Amino acid sequence: DYSQIPVVDIDLATRLADKKLGEDPGLGSQMEIGTFTNKQEVNGKLVYVAPLEHRSPLKWWSNRQGTTGYLIVSATNPNDVKLVKKVNEKDIHLKYINSAYFGSDLTRHIRNSGFRTQGLTEFSFELDDEGNPYWVVTTYKNTTIWDTPEATGVVVCNPQDGNCEWFSVEDAPEWIDIIQPEDFIEDQINNWGKYVHGWWNPSNKDVMQMTPNIVTIYNNGECYYYTGISSVGSDQGTTGYIVVNTRNKKVIWYKYSGATEEAAMRSAEGVVQDMGYFSTKAIPLNVNGIPTYFMTLKDTEGLVKSYALVNIKDYSIASVGNTIAEVMKNYKNAMTNSGNKVVFADEAYGYTLEGKITRISSNVENGNTYYYFIINNDNTKLFMASYGISDELPITREGDNVKVSYLDASNGSIDILTFDNTGFTQKVSEDQKERDELLDNNLLNSSDNKITPVNPEEDKEYLDNLTDEERAKIIKNIKNNE
Repeated sequence: DYSQIPVVDIDLATRLADKKLGEDPGLGSQMEIGTFTNKQEVNGKLVYVAPLEHRSPLKWWSNRQGTTGYLIVSATNPNDVKLVKKVNEKDIHLKYINSAYFGSDLTRHIRNSGFRTQGLTEFSFELDDEGNPYWVVTTYKNTTIWDTPEATGVVVCNPQDGNCEWFSVEDAPEWIDIIQPEDFIEDQINNWGKYVHGWWNPSNKDVMQMTPNIVTIYNNGECYYYTGISSVGSDQGTTGYIVVNTRNKKVIWYKYSGATEEAAMRSAEGVVQDMGYFSTKAIPLNVNGIPTYFMTLKDTEGLVKSYALVNIKDYSIASVGNTIAEVMKNYKNAMTNSGNKVVFADEAYGYTLEGKITRISSNVENGNTYYYFIINNDNTKLFMASYGISDELPITREGDNVKVSYLDASNGSIDILTFDNTGFTQKVSEDQKERDELLDNNLLNSSDNKITPVNPEEDKEYLDNLTDEERAKIIKNIKNNE
């Protein structure tokens, strides 16, 4: 979901939260912001959360009932920062926290609550779906004589009343995003790559390793760790990438060669090298089925200045923009004009439409001209195409008959793949022929692109001519594959 792309990292979240706390001088002199953990999903929105902590032992002594709230920073909107002091009209008092002392010290309290012999790690401050704060602490046991740790569950501690309850990995509440600690996963992935042929492999045959960057990503409400996998000795290229479910540790290994996150970050910085911006960690996105890295570009003050997209397969294809919508347009335009084959996902559907232009206008953005138009007065579909799609776009007017092909991602304006003004009979240039052939072969009909063509009129006619038995078989096959 493009509206949930995380554009705020922990460093910026900390800066924004500190500024918010500074707006309350009385509170800021008594308390400070605790540690932000990994971003988390609360009611479908990605956020960073940190508790208020005591500034010193004397401050704790004068506020032994607890600090008075927590900071929540949107990971998708740097202007959305809140200091939460009440939940369900009840005041918050965080008594059991890291900056407390004696029996209120968080670790000591959990140990004294029946967990003296448990391995404890990854103390995360998380919210349930109602905004109630909890400490989520992973429990673990060592599985080998080399102390290889394995998560066994979580202790959920209420920082207000001190109640602690243990849950297994399978039974943990759904609002808990991360059970498997990041360092556990890193060690196990590296062991998997290092001992691919056992411990005796003097030639390092087929040995693989993680790329330096590991990030937390979300997809359809599930949280994952993402990292690239490269051969030992490879600095720029990957042999694929791995995603690991942060709750149950289910692993998916994608064998898809491409650029490392670090190489993509340098490529994005190269586009704006005159500005001196630096890139945050690369996050993988699915842009119309194209595996793509997303990064924010920040200035020396740590403020977000622009966004970047870099193709994972070919990191020379990079684009930047001042907004998410702008960088998406620039990236799709760069992909169209790159001459590279574009491999789409299994669930991409291609449409072909013929009709009359009923409204059209152009707009210049960062030196690129984009055309927006409506066909057959259908105001539910706003089509968008760059000048590079067709030389016929600049001379197209209302009332012209056109034929277009497109992918409908159902996320706003629809990006055109091919455009033909059928009423325009000028001889087609060789450049346009090559461009049309490239778009037609690579984006629509190529076996490399798993696009399902959709033609509602033909499909309806076909279905109407089927017998009841034939329709029943089709419906049965669909149900069996659900």
